[in-house]
Amino acid sequence: MANLKGGTFEKQIKDAFHRLEAFGVSRVGKSDNLTHSDKLAEKREMYLKDITSFFKSQNLNNKLNTLFTKENLNNFFNSRLENLSSKTQENYLRGFSSMLKGLEQQNIYIPLLLEDKDFFNDRVAIIKDEADIIIENRYIENVDNVIKSLYEDRAISGLIAQCQYDLSIRQSEAFELVKNPTLYLDSGYVVNLVGKGNHKYNPKEISFELEQKLLNNSYDLIDKSTYYQDLKSYDISSHDFRFTAARDNFENMLKNGISEKEAKLKVSEELNHKREAITDYYLKRTE
Repeated sequence: MANLKGGTFEKQIKDAFHRLEAFGVSRVGKSDNLTHSDKLAEKREMYLKDITSFFKSQNLNNKLNTLFTKENLNNFFNSRLENLSSKTQENYLRGFSSMLKGLEQQNIYIPLLLEDKDFFNDRVAIIKDEADIIIENRYIENVDNVIKSLYEDRAISGLIAQCQYDLSIRQSEAFELVKNPTLYLDSGYVVNLVGKGNHKYNPKEISFELEQKLLNNSYDLIDKSTYYQDLKSYDISSHDFRFTAARDNFENMLKNGISEKEAKLKVSEELNHKREAITDYYLKRTE
């Protein structure tokens, strides 16, 4: 793997543009991250100017590509993406990620892609989850009583809510589990359940009580708008069960002697993520 040529950031940017340039080159049958249009070239010029300005402000002056480390990019994105909308943040991250992959495809050394290949996917996941969050406290006090009341109002809504809380899953995943329980239940575990981004959950232990409720359910599945209305009666949203589960599970782990860092990682895995930063977002919204 090589470094970008040139003794200044400006010259290295020109080299990067030259290596990525593929104007007029057909993409049929190809899968690359090169620059095939003027519009994409403009965006990549913006990315490179943004990042070099940041590096200069931090008095970093090695080869541009060697500065694309996890630590440096974390600091850059924390600064650059502040106060932008979630969609703008996501688009910026995806565009920047594509550019780095293109440089790697052109034999340029990118430290980040060796340090953490999931770096961009993780940051996008945080943004997507945060976008689902209502800012004020979404912790459900007396969650067991709320679920019990939902069962009394409409049994199927209670079952969906219990699945969400007990298993720390999203509404769509709970609906799928209730609809097709035999596809996912296996000797006290929920297996092969697929979440957002087509990421499969690790096997989840399920209580015998909930497992039997799912297997013996005789109620027709409602639509999501009906579930929404049922929850609205208690001034909660479907995602609140996931927030509450994250908080409760985290606190139970701490009580059982698990360290804070390990507890955050475990809760993140339960949420079908891999980073403690995800847990931090959830915990902040349940304070």
